[in-house]
Amino acid sequence: MTETTLWSIGELAARAGVSVKTVRFYSDRGLLPQGKRSTGGHRRYGPEALERLRLIRALRGLDIPVPDVGRVLRDEDALEDVVAARLRETATRLAELRWREASLSLLSDCGPRERAERLWLSARCPPRPARRP
Repeated sequence: MTETTLWSIGELAARAGVSVKTVRFYSDRGLLPQGKRSTGGHRRYGPEALERLRLIRALRGLDIPVPDVGRVLRDEDALEDVVAARLRETATRLAELRWREASLSLLSDCGPRERAERLWLSARCPPRPARRP
């Protein structure tokens, strides 16, 4: 790779649609390999860094935690396993939100006199469904 195919950290960030701070963050955590240094000591990155950064951003866009992204990139965990775990967590959160929605609807669909009784009944129920989806 020649010097002309290497980008500065700012150029890499712009190509990936992220901030320089984001590139440094992922680099400092070992998710993005340290760029080669120019003669002036500046980080320089090639196309493989751009591909890696885009993959990291795609995984983070799915709300996959940074440590899990690292394990996937280091082949310590299969992407399928991480996605399956995240899907289970999402299903659980959706069940909790549906329960909350039903509870709030129960309170909003009645008059003031009935609301106190419904609030009391709602308080007697478990605060959310079990952690299993």
